[in-house]
Amino acid sequence: MKILIVDDETLVRRTMQATIESDGSHQVFTAGSLEEAGKVLEEETIDLVFTDLSLDDGPERLGLNLLKHLNDHYPATVAVAMTGHNEDALVEQCLKAGAADYILKPIGPEKLRQTMLKAPILHRLLRKNQNLKSQIGKDALHLVELKSKSKAFQAVLDVAKKLRGTSQSVLIRGENGTGKEVLARYLWSLEGDDSRPMIAVNCGAIPASLAESELFGHKKGSFTGATEARTGKFEAANGGDLFLDELATLTPEIQVKLLRVLSTGEITPVGQEKSKKIVCRIITATNENLEEMIKAKTFREDLFFRVKQFSLTIPPLRERKEDILDLANHFLSQYSNKRLSKSAESLLLSYTWPGNVRELKSAMEVAAVLSDGSEIEHSDIAPHLQQTGAPVLAKALPASQEIDENLLAGNYHHLLREFEAKMIDCAMKKCGTENAAAKFLGIPRSTLGDIRKRHQAK
Repeated sequence: MKILIVDDETLVRRTMQATIESDGSHQVFTAGSLEEAGKVLEEETIDLVFTDLSLDDGPERLGLNLLKHLNDHYPATVAVAMTGHNEDALVEQCLKAGAADYILKPIGPEKLRQTMLKAPILHRLLRKNQNLKSQIGKDALHLVELKSKSKAFQAVLDVAKKLRGTSQSVLIRGENGTGKEVLARYLWSLEGDDSRPMIAVNCGAIPASLAESELFGHKKGSFTGATEARTGKFEAANGGDLFLDELATLTPEIQVKLLRVLSTGEITPVGQEKSKKIVCRIITATNENLEEMIKAKTFREDLFFRVKQFSLTIPPLRERKEDILDLANHFLSQYSNKRLSKSAESLLLSYTWPGNVRELKSAMEVAAVLSDGSEIEHSDIAPHLQQTGAPVLAKALPASQEIDENLLAGNYHHLLREFEAKMIDCAMKKCGTENAAAKFLGIPRSTLGDIRKRHQAK
């Protein structure tokens, strides 16, 4: 372990250092002030900190400030408070500030060794409690038990279960709204240790100018506005999982830096020369065609192979019709005790769900609020779907119109492709661009592009 001792008394620092280093398995750093401690923390990935509370003999108990700083910026670091005052109120302050343990001076060799043994265990319990609190209201813990009647999605879950205990990177692919972050949290939950951090980052929401600082952290004064050191998402995820959503939005510059981190296992905060060792599993997600981006030179091929040691593709909801009613009832139960009527179920099953599971959840929430009866009716759902006014497939033909059986015989796939091609052609003529046509049809642009390429190749 890398251990930092923070105490303004030189004799205390040297005595503790000698005791800890006597077994030859730990690297010890010392600091006599908050400023010196800050420099060590910026340059090294410290596992355990012993800090005196009464640094400089000041009335403010500066050691409490260090405990709070560690809790906020270095959550993976175990903190132990040291003091010569045995006060219940002070113990409570230390624990609230994030200390895993509290020991009284003078500290003998045996007490020091015992503290080093139990502090990581206490810290694990503390991290578990912090993780539970941080998930409140985020649908992160109660949705990680995923089930499916769909063979396609069950196959994905079966592979996910095999990744338990592995450290290899995982790339999750799928359309918007399919639940890529939920699957990432499912992977995290399979480890069975809720003290492990799970840090989620939406890369598409980070301004390009701040991406490096957000991911890797920065040193105080490294750029205008950097009034204090900041811990990046990689360091916050140390010992756990880091989920990078919308991976394809990263700039070429950040892609290079991310590749280096994945290759070396080290991060270099902005403004700092020395690297820090980081151990965390990287889970990424995208709805873009990365292979096409590689051909277009907008995504690095070497990074692609680094992030997709394992690849999981979530099928869209329209290909998981077996799950639609189960999901709808699950979401509905979160908002009310109302039931789905037969007409509502028929609509849910016939609708194409361009917004996938996210759209279904939103539709159930709105319907639960606006419905006046004990059952959710067709009319409670239809006005709030993306394709309002568009006929569902079951109603595309008049009821009186019959289909020639001879025309259908053996021609299902041919007719389906022909109808698909005509739909795309019609939408392109009407809208002019792929983006507009995709929006008109209620499908992702990447899906429309794939369909056009498939038909143009024939």
